[in-house]
Amino acid sequence: MSKNRKWSYELKVEICKRLIAGESYSSLAKEYNVKSTGMLANWKKNYLDGTLTKGSKQGRKKCEVDDVEILKKCFAQLMKIRSK
Repeated sequence: MSKNRKWSYELKVEICKRLIAGESYSSLAKEYNVKSTGMLANWKKNYLDGTLTKGSKQGRKKCEVDDVEILKKCFAQLMKIRSK
């Protein structure tokens, strides 16, 4: 049994953009040696949702935490502006 292959974030984005442009799942799966077109469908869904991650699930948690911190700062700035 072989190890799971790791895909770079940049490659995932490139594949997603090509899927959105209308290229077929099966042709891209063959070109990039991806065993499942379902994986490509998940990448595309996550890309469109803005949840495509750069790495493992730990990376996803970190991104979500970073997003929450950014939102908190933006909200605080908005409240300052509104109070003027």
